[in-house]
Amino acid sequence: MKLALAPAALLVGTLMGVQAPADAQELVCIAKVLYSEETPFAPIDYWHVNVTLQITAPDGRSFETTLHNSMHSQTPPPRQGQIFKVRCDPANPSALQYLN
Repeated sequence: MKLALAPAALLVGTLMGVQAPADAQELVCIAKVLYSEETPFAPIDYWHVNVTLQITAPDGRSFETTLHNSMHSQTPPPRQGQIFKVRCDPANPSALQYLN
């Protein structure tokens, strides 16, 4: 199962390089890929990826966010249904950080 999540981990690490400010109330949340698509509008050897995630906080609250970024073409993109952990701040949905 960990091998199946490794490609998603690489992409999420790339997509979620944005970190919340240190004073934000960060939580360990569960992210589930709801939608993922690769588009050709990216530099050579890269894909542009649009990913919609459902983020669920420990208290059960959930929200959706869409990320847009480029990733290397040799890295498999995330697939619908993949689940992984992220550090999140529900007040700032785009500030996600992948957790190993």
